[in-house]
Amino acid sequence: MRALIIATMAPVLAIMAVLDALFLYRMYRQYRDNGRKVIPLLVGILCIGLFYDALILSLGALLKYGPVFKMLSQLRYVLHCTMIPLLFPICCYTFESPKLVKPVWGVTIAVMILGLAAGICTKIEPRTVGAVARYAVSDTNPAWVDGIQQVLDIFPVFLMIGLGLVIWKKKKNANLCLAGAFMLLFTMLGIFLGKDPGGDKTQSLMFYISMFGESLMVYYLWRFSERSRESEAE
Repeated sequence: MRALIIATMAPVLAIMAVLDALFLYRMYRQYRDNGRKVIPLLVGILCIGLFYDALILSLGALLKYGPVFKMLSQLRYVLHCTMIPLLFPICCYTFESPKLVKPVWGVTIAVMILGLAAGICTKIEPRTVGAVARYAVSDTNPAWVDGIQQVLDIFPVFLMIGLGLVIWKKKKNANLCLAGAFMLLFTMLGIFLGKDPGGDKTQSLMFYISMFGESLMVYYLWRFSERSRESEAE
């Protein structure tokens, strides 16, 4: 199974990039045609980061290690660390509490600044898995950068699940909860199934497996927005 996953990784990453571009287009259409709501706009911005991530990784089968590839790869981490905090205001707007909007945006901007610093200071090194070359986080990455990245990867997921359960019960819309649940599921699958049998960290597939969770997260955020729009129209 692992050999099949590695063999098909490059084309699947290219398909992911196309799907992320389609999600971006759908969120733009939803933002444009339905009163310029904030959630489609923010989810669309998240799609830009996911699209870029999948695009650069898919091009890893063609690009050669060097300054240009490293610069493009460093931008992956900058975008990831600065865009993930947008999940905070997305959750805030789903809860429809105007009093929380300004405080949540204040926290979000502060976390985005920290994320920007973490993304810029992330140390990366060449790692090749199958036909895919990429720059991955180095083992010498500063501890404070690792700490910020771990918080950004974990806290928003549980926030979506917890808040999603409340909204599911209140509004019969399970999609926010499902967005967080699938992100958590594929992160855990990446941890347990992505490890190299020989213990070689450079051959871990966690980065790849977790990307399926990111795509499903965006899909269910889109579905949440669509379901909310349909409820308003009823």
